[in-house]
Amino acid sequence: MYIAKAIILLITFVFANEGSFRGKNLNEILSSSIPISYANYISEHYNIPISQLNAQRGSYLIITPDNMIDHLGELISFKKSQGFDVYLKTLSDTGPTATEIKQLIENIILEDPMLEYVLLIGDIDGVATMPSFYYGPENDVTDQKYTHIFGDDFFPDVFIGRFSIDSISELVVMIRKTINYHRQPLLTNSDWLDKALVVAGNYSNTVPIPITPKWTSYWVRDLLYDNGYSSVDTVFYPPIQQGASLIQNYINNGVGIVNYRGWGDANGWHYPEFHVGDVVSLNNGWMTPIFTSFVCNSNDFANNVDPCLGEALVRAGTPSNPKGGIAIVGPSDLHTSTKFNNVINAYMFDAMFDDNIVELGPAMNAGLMGLTREFPNLDGAEEAQEFYFHVYNIVGDPSVSMYLSRPSEFSIIAEDCSNKDGFIELSVFTDEGDPVNNAILSLMVNDSIVFKGNSDLYGKLQATINLEGVSIIDIYANKSGFVQGKIELEVSDDQSELVLIGYELDQLNENHLNIGEITNIYPIFMNQGSSAIPSLDGYVNSHLVENCQIISSNFEIPALDPGQSASSNTPIRLRANSANKENIFINVSIDSHDWNFNCAIPIKPLILITDLNSDELSNDSNTDLSVLINNYSNTDLDSLFLELVSLDDSLSIFMNGRDYFSISPYSNLELNNMNYEFEIGNVSPGSSLSYQLSIKKDTIIVHSEQKDFSSLSNDNQPIAPTWYGYWAYDDTDTNYIQAPVFDWVELDPMYGGSGASEYKLDDDDHITVQLPFEFKYFNQTYDQLTINSNGWASFIPCDIDYFYNYTIPMALGPKAVLAPFWDDLEVINEDSIKVFTKYEQNNGRFIIEWSRALNGFDEITEETFAIYLYNQQAIPTESGDGVIEFHYLDIADIDADKNYSTIGIEDHTKNEGIQYAFNNIYSPGAAQVQNERSIRFTTESPINYVSPLSSKDDSNLPSGFQMLPAYPNPFNPSTTISYQLPKISDVKISIYDILGNEIDILINENKYAGKYNIQWQGQDRFGKSVSSGTYFVVLDALNSRKVQKILFIK
Repeated sequence: MYIAKAIILLITFVFANEGSFRGKNLNEILSSSIPISYANYISEHYNIPISQLNAQRGSYLIITPDNMIDHLGELISFKKSQGFDVYLKTLSDTGPTATEIKQLIENIILEDPMLEYVLLIGDIDGVATMPSFYYGPENDVTDQKYTHIFGDDFFPDVFIGRFSIDSISELVVMIRKTINYHRQPLLTNSDWLDKALVVAGNYSNTVPIPITPKWTSYWVRDLLYDNGYSSVDTVFYPPIQQGASLIQNYINNGVGIVNYRGWGDANGWHYPEFHVGDVVSLNNGWMTPIFTSFVCNSNDFANNVDPCLGEALVRAGTPSNPKGGIAIVGPSDLHTSTKFNNVINAYMFDAMFDDNIVELGPAMNAGLMGLTREFPNLDGAEEAQEFYFHVYNIVGDPSVSMYLSRPSEFSIIAEDCSNKDGFIELSVFTDEGDPVNNAILSLMVNDSIVFKGNSDLYGKLQATINLEGVSIIDIYANKSGFVQGKIELEVSDDQSELVLIGYELDQLNENHLNIGEITNIYPIFMNQGSSAIPSLDGYVNSHLVENCQIISSNFEIPALDPGQSASSNTPIRLRANSANKENIFINVSIDSHDWNFNCAIPIKPLILITDLNSDELSNDSNTDLSVLINNYSNTDLDSLFLELVSLDDSLSIFMNGRDYFSISPYSNLELNNMNYEFEIGNVSPGSSLSYQLSIKKDTIIVHSEQKDFSSLSNDNQPIAPTWYGYWAYDDTDTNYIQAPVFDWVELDPMYGGSGASEYKLDDDDHITVQLPFEFKYFNQTYDQLTINSNGWASFIPCDIDYFYNYTIPMALGPKAVLAPFWDDLEVINEDSIKVFTKYEQNNGRFIIEWSRALNGFDEITEETFAIYLYNQQAIPTESGDGVIEFHYLDIADIDADKNYSTIGIEDHTKNEGIQYAFNNIYSPGAAQVQNERSIRFTTESPINYVSPLSSKDDSNLPSGFQMLPAYPNPFNPSTTISYQLPKISDVKISIYDILGNEIDILINENKYAGKYNIQWQGQDRFGKSVSSGTYFVVLDALNSRKVQKILFIK
């Protein structure tokens, strides 16, 4: 053991992609609200959790020819009901050219950074002319150049779409279809959104004929079924060429998504055929699907074919008899490439179903971002990344919230409200009675938004607004996967002489409270009676207070003449004390009167990020630690202190004293000599030792987060494990007993092998073999293996011979894959790729060898490598998962044209795995693949390895859905609750008392697969400390429930 003194110092974050969102740095991102539509993009590219972003519904810009402005009222009202602040600009406002329009968009973003979407009204010519840009040597029409505003990259700074119309009737049709899709999708049929249509054709007028469009479409079909679709109809060429009647029939019966991969142009899809002329025969009414057309030219709205297929589908129908689709994604270029379209298709659908990115513009962008991952080298001028980010366009509303299954319906409950105090309390539930978190609520009066906000963990929203002269409020609820909800709230006309009409804060130009700051609040009252009101005294009812601490409850109201309003002479003084709440609530009364008023005041998010100068600790040397506290908000706090609590048995933290400090707004703070000592047990390199870092002011927890120390690392270490628990060791990791030894067993009889089965595989070919023993892999048991000529094998049978290697994990490709050398391996003339298998019963292993396979890069270089699968008798593991080894006899990773090779393993869900190498880039800890290299994948962790948030009861065993023991337990003042998910799921964690009362909800949101932790501070939903006793943590996820008992002591 050793003791390390902790000294807290300055450090700076460095992000590889900093500034990629509108040229903003991290400081600017975290210190302001960001548009909801960019939350996932920003989270990924700045490497910060979505929970640390203040994501809000933003603004929507409509640009229209002057002669269409009178027909947009219905659309504008609808977008406001979704929570958008709407701008309407005409070409008279912007100027007639694309450059002038782009300048207007830039000006609006500079004035309003919350601009999310732009909708252009009109075609490039005709009665409603709306210009566009052109890109590349073929002058492909593109609206995307409108979105390239900041910096010199091609990532969109705003999402854009177009209602490409040639008549007023077509505009009205598009508007009505868009509104009905969100408000009444189930009116005529309740099942159509659970169905889909997948169309594909393997065709080209030149050789070689592509085969991957159908492969990708099989993957899309399976993905839809895996996500609960009741039926997925398919029309594929071959064998079907004349597909129009089948496609029409499936669409007419109702499908929510139509996906196409294949061959086509502006006229439509050619194999199988479905053309512009076939759209007129559709009769699907209000069942208007989203079309995703990953094929040349289908969205070329500047083509001589007018309308192109995309325009025809979205324009189709009349206002009273709609048909066709609501929107379509597709390219304008005539010569797009199959391999790039496949990736865009896969990444878009993976983002939709795995990441819940369902607004159309962000979903298309997620598909295009796949090119930056799968083709990282093609980032130059007019290369693949730039090209496809330009030519893919949206015809339709870019903010369409796609339904991926039958949507739920809201139940909205509003408490009675009156103009007496303007206090509104709303509760939003599912149709099954569960609270809905982060529903966007838009409160409208006379077609104008008077308030908008998000529901909290309990599905609640509270607000105080001026309701003078208001009798009815239209309340709309919006969230992905839900039909837009609406209720009308009647505002009672209170005849009290005195009414509360608002409040003022002592912070200049502020309407929010800051956590931990003492704030003066001046209620604003109005005399709506006919007689003068003398000066009055008021007070806060302390038992009717939520999420705040009252410092001074009494205030004085000045004398008011009839019709006069004024703020109080003296303030209410309070401090917001609950960082995870949306607002505080107070109730005030007036002395000697029955007047009683409610008031809700929003809490401004406090964004603090702490960082250490070193997150590594050596077991045998003293290390000075330092931390920087970054304040990305305008909160000014003083009298703070730091509290560090170990969450691991192998880490002991001792406090030798307490120092106090202050945080200024928008500042970085250096703290020194915090008087903490760290005592670390004997743990292996790579271990993570967890602790809780909290910043407190008196009894208020201003900020709290779980942090990890890692023991000192070096180059000769294994690759960090997947969340499930597979590690990767290579033969250079000689300090670990799990390290493999190169042990080549030749199976090819031409080189001395014997006793093996031989399989002569053609180019892009495979064979499925029975395993000689059952093999457990990522908690699934298999008895067969598909072996592919292109250097990979999969435990789940795969008839698709993927020759283009992808990253790991990646949605497209074989499932439960082993990739010793996934690359395009070739066959010359009548030759073959020779694969041999052999079961060595005495050694308990099954060997698969690729012998002297030709690398497709030069068709000369030979690659020889093998997979060894071990049974549990040969190499037992505590989890029961099998051990895999890759051995390389003669290897040369030379395929620079196709991302070199992919080496690694991936699970059956395709959501996790170990990417040992891709595109000649190796993971930390990986040794470069060369002759006589070996790699072992096993669930056995290093001796004395400590995983994040482990305790002495942890076994380090991989598992699926589980809730780990709360730590510490018993506890005071806080405990950490840890859980893990094997796949994406809605997650709700609640705290119940011993009587079964739900006293707090800690989380209620969608989470990806992985490990998570959340802290409970021993407080109820109102921020008040609970009494000592037994409580229950209830975790609901994946249609199951887990319960754990915890004990709070004081």
